Amino acid sequence: MLLAGKCVRTNIRGQQLNVKLLRIGFILAALGVGAVASWAVIDTAFHATGDYEFCTSCHAYEPIARAYREDVHGGNNPQGVRAACNDCHLPHDNSLHYFLVKAKHGIKDPLLELIKDPHEVDWHAIRERREEFVYDSACLECHKYLETATEGNRRAFRSHRRYFGDPDDYNCVECHEHVGHNRLGYHLESLGWEKPQDEAQ
Repeated sequence: MLLAGKCVRTNIRGQQLNVKLLRIGFILAALGVGAVASWAVIDTAFHATGDYEFCTSCHAYEPIARAYREDVHGGNNPQGVRAACNDCHLPHDNSLHYFLVKAKHGIKDPLLELIKDPHEVDWHAIRERREEFVYDSACLECHKYLETATEGNRRAFRSHRRYFGDPDDYNCVECHEHVGHNRLGYHLESLGWEKPQDEAQ
């Protein structure tokens, strides 16, 4: 009788252990599916809110949109290849940095549009601080070949030798001042963003 009781208890414990393992397995599987689904939703949202059409939907960005459409990066090239706003204006060094900068701009830019007259924004001054809005890691995401120059693109490497010799001392947009937005100064002024008098000289 005692032996039968032990077997029953052992059998019950075994069943309880199996149920616990099944629950843990189910929870882990649900967490895995949830993580993949969350990543897919977030990735889709990042791409949907980082393209040209979305970013330039605000009135204040019209001069920037016109300048972008004229630029090589805006698709004005023989291949028609176009960089999205996220490709240049978000860091590509790590996912967390990318997410934080995306969130900051995603909150700040629409608020600015709501509370400030767009013509009060001094885009001319902002252009002088372009290093804050264009990231070298973004440039190198597409232009990887510059760093690993081969015989086929020696000219490109020679003109970037200083940068790769000491990348902490240089930014891509120091030399490529107007990259991404061709004739932006002209478009700003033609749409009513006059250059402040102290900058006009």
